[in-house]
Amino acid sequence: MGVFVAVAASNSRSGAIAEEPENDRPSIKELLEQATDWYDVLPDAESKERLRPQIVLRWQNPVRTQTGAGVVAIWTSHGRPEAMASIFQWNDDICHEFGSLSRSNKLVGRDKSGVIWSPKTSGVDFRDVPDAPSPAANRTVRLRQMKLIADHFTARLPDRDVDDANQVVLRLLPTPLYRYDPQASENAEPFLKDGALFAFVMGTDPEVILLLEAVEREGKSSWQFAFARATGWGAEASLGDKVVWSVKPDTSRDPTGCQVQVRRPLR
Repeated sequence: MGVFVAVAASNSRSGAIAEEPENDRPSIKELLEQATDWYDVLPDAESKERLRPQIVLRWQNPVRTQTGAGVVAIWTSHGRPEAMASIFQWNDDICHEFGSLSRSNKLVGRDKSGVIWSPKTSGVDFRDVPDAPSPAANRTVRLRQMKLIADHFTARLPDRDVDDANQVVLRLLPTPLYRYDPQASENAEPFLKDGALFAFVMGTDPEVILLLEAVEREGKSSWQFAFARATGWGAEASLGDKVVWSVKPDTSRDPTGCQVQVRRPLR
């Protein structure tokens, strides 16, 4: 969970929350799960069908949010995750911290008032995993390969209570947040053979996301990796002793960025 500056979205698709008797109101955990459906995410501006959200993690982080509770939802297209959002309460708002996982710049997020998010660049930049074995033919073996590859990465955040020179090492969750299934879709990208999302967490709150994908191009199969931020703070990741990814703090108001936070009043 990060600190992206909010984009107002008071006229969301679901409308304002009606006043209800206290006993009939959903709990904050129930409300967060319902909130996965408050906004429409589409693969491109011309699409007539929105992507369906699914919750991949229910997390806890009492250091970062008042309630300590949050969920992570993803939106997939043809078996591959294209967008994600951490959803949590902050003061009197429900926050959706959207992030692009797309290889393209065509994603669109909407509510009833119109477009709230339209990244102008791709959300992830993939590179080959150096010295990695070729993706195995067996799907179960490929998962073991991905877990071994993920273990070679580390991710860190600056320690806000000290200074940027001190860093908090994040914990890698051993189970992927999501396992791709591109073979189940007739319209999947032909180069994409497999993949998974891994999370580096504070508590159980994802701060940095690692994407691993098995791809095949010109008859050659390989593993590729990319990182996506799930925080507004600076972050970096290393493979062994080498820093392979880093981002500076970002509290941009720009809804054309790869990450943006949208807020809506809790009540």
